[in-house]
Amino acid sequence: MIGNPSWLIAIKELHQYSSTVRRAFLEKLAGLPWEAVTKNREASFYSMKDIMLHMIDNEEMVVSAQILRVPDYKKAREWEEYSDIMMIREHLDDVEKKTKSYLEKADEKELGRRVNFTVRSGSFDLSAEECLIQSFTEQLYHMGELIALLWQENIEPPRMQWFWNNPRT
Repeated sequence: MIGNPSWLIAIKELHQYSSTVRRAFLEKLAGLPWEAVTKNREASFYSMKDIMLHMIDNEEMVVSAQILRVPDYKKAREWEEYSDIMMIREHLDDVEKKTKSYLEKADEKELGRRVNFTVRSGSFDLSAEECLIQSFTEQLYHMGELIALLWQENIEPPRMQWFWNNPRT
């Protein structure tokens, strides 16, 4: 896809969409009792709080550790240390600020730069662009999971469709 200027715009729009929807889910969680947000539901990361933190930390890991190779990268804090939604919101603000700063400077050459994307299951030769797409799709999996958990509580999840959250409008 590199070489097409519209693809650079698309990556930035996907991030804006992702941010808008993630924040809508965080606000939905903010309206629930903390006990409901932190309850072990035997989901991928057990609680809705931990799923949300995974989505945020995944973006931070992809941008800071994988793409930018920040020396001594370490996630902000352990999930057990988050005691309320405000702490999660502050963490999200910080991560999105870093991502936005990166994306504002990124050009086609930067998005085409090769990255040795390393996770527990292996290392992959990806472009910076593909790393960002991986982060975006990772979030989508877990939004679906949050939707299912909210439905189990008879709670209507936020609208996540593109047409409701279109960054172009």
